[in-house]
Amino acid sequence: MTNRTALPFKAVVLTFLILSALKYLLIPTYRSTDFDVHRNWLAITHHLQIWEWYFDDVDGRTVHTLDYPPLFAFFESFLSNNYVTGALLRSGWL
Repeated sequence: MTNRTALPFKAVVLTFLILSALKYLLIPTYRSTDFDVHRNWLAITHHLQIWEWYFDDVDGRTVHTLDYPPLFAFFESFLSNNYVTGALLRSGWL
């Protein structure tokens, strides 16, 4: 006895192709702010001292939120202050 509840192979492939085409068409409309966040934190951790990362220059109050805790900042610091990044900056690639 065959299983009649299983989807036919053609229907699965067609669904996959339709969803893939829809995703491909919507990619240009998506703008992630994650790139901007990482770029900002790379610049902050590369150019500022550790004690300046979470404080603004106006009144010295903390501006850090729970979205980007200190562990994230140390990770970005590692990415922006390692040998490979330094070599790329010196060579003009970044």
